[in-house]
Amino acid sequence: MEKKKSLPKKVLILRWVARIWSLGILALALAIVLGPNPNATGEPIPAADTIQLGLLGASVLGLLIAWLWERLGAWIAIGTLVARDILYIIVNGEWFVNFLLFWLAILPPAVMFLLAWYYQKKAKERN
Repeated sequence: MEKKKSLPKKVLILRWVARIWSLGILALALAIVLGPNPNATGEPIPAADTIQLGLLGASVLGLLIAWLWERLGAWIAIGTLVARDILYIIVNGEWFVNFLLFWLAILPPAVMFLLAWYYQKKAKERN
């Protein structure tokens, strides 16, 4: 029976740090979505805001998809962040600097998933 080649340690570390980080992001997103909103007025949410929130949710979903398909999930997370910012600029004519907080939360695990995928691919090519 042939032994399976083990993955490089940096791949495992990157993958698990990204996974733990993505679980933290998911917990935060669920707390925001399911928690009470003391500022709610009962008015309908504008369509542009609904789409932007959906894109943010898709970005979090991308991090979860990256658990199975690292490259696909990471690109979904990054792409939806970019799409959300572009939509905001188109609708409002300016960029909202506080969106950097979302970038700081979602971009690092997405990049870690991409790096883990890349290093695993390189390790397979060498063997």
